[in-house]
Amino acid sequence: MMSGFTRYILWQATGPLLLATLALTGIIWLTQALRLLDVIIAQGQGAGTYFFLTLLSIPSVLTLVLPISLFIGVLYSLHRLYSDSELVVMFSAGISRWGVAKPLLMLTGIVSVVIFSLNIYIAPAGLREVKKRLYEIRADFASAMIREGAFNNPINGLTVYVRNRKLDGTIEGILVHDNRDPVEPVTYMAETGNLVFSNTGPRLVMFNGNIQRSSKEDGGTSLSLLYFDKYTYDLSQFASGGSTQYYEGRERYLTDLLWPEPDDVYATNYRPRLLAEAHDRLAGILYPFMLTFIALASLISAEFNRRGYAVRLGMAAVVALGARLVSLVLFSTTVTYTEAALAMYLFPLTICVVAAASISGLRISRLTNPLLGLIATRSKAAAPGEGA
Repeated sequence: MMSGFTRYILWQATGPLLLATLALTGIIWLTQALRLLDVIIAQGQGAGTYFFLTLLSIPSVLTLVLPISLFIGVLYSLHRLYSDSELVVMFSAGISRWGVAKPLLMLTGIVSVVIFSLNIYIAPAGLREVKKRLYEIRADFASAMIREGAFNNPINGLTVYVRNRKLDGTIEGILVHDNRDPVEPVTYMAETGNLVFSNTGPRLVMFNGNIQRSSKEDGGTSLSLLYFDKYTYDLSQFASGGSTQYYEGRERYLTDLLWPEPDDVYATNYRPRLLAEAHDRLAGILYPFMLTFIALASLISAEFNRRGYAVRLGMAAVVALGARLVSLVLFSTTVTYTEAALAMYLFPLTICVVAAASISGLRISRLTNPLLGLIATRSKAAAPGEGA
């Protein structure tokens, strides 16, 4: 059971964590949403589809946002406790630094478990679904090119217009102008029609219309007109070539990154990148601890100062930003040199150890001076004797 003190410290950090997560997720979500907006509008999809696809990308956004939000929450809570002199009272009551840090580390453990769950399954599952839906939307070109009351240009040189589309699927007032060959443009006009899907592709079946063909010969232009009761126009010829759907690193489950299928062409070509992605996800559970320890070391070991802790807050932010940038550099290095993957784990662990020593009241000089002294003694012993 948690004590009242532990619950109090947790609450002080959880509130800012949730607020920061909401704000940062909203900002990044908007950038993701704008990327999908052009595709949705071009393919004639509704607002429901648009928001559904953007919501599916939120888990992957959370994997980036949660460590930063945790860092902000821990810094804010410690600064508030110091500003209200609550930490001074706690220390005077005999509570140690690690006693204050314990609830914050518990919160960090919860965030790490959430990030691990998102990285293992939830985030890649959402991105896979987004890619699958976008693939289907782009493939459904036939419905996108037949929108009532608008001139649609699914490809260069082709214009499609329909006046009305009834609920039963009947299309009224059809005009199809095929100008892909400027020398012999063709125009199809019909009173009604239907969009039919078959095994060989979509077809536009038109009724009671005409076909106007224009050709340029000997410097002149000739026009031929053909009336029809029924004419079938093949739309499958405008479909984009059957592009193979494959999943990139962020869209793969951890097992797919580490042990891809033998016939996976993408994994064969980009094996180092997929391995780096796998190590980055596994090391992702260490990043919250790294940022939390930086925040703890910057404030919890500080002496009470009535003028505030702006300098320490700034230094903590700079150190956290630098540590995160180094992590990104290590990821890029691992893509080229797989042996560097070990550094992706050792770096955050080293930061945690150094910060833990600072929280315990140890200084780096206290740890390094005995080691340097031992090295100097061994060097003198190994050197030739002066009196020999």
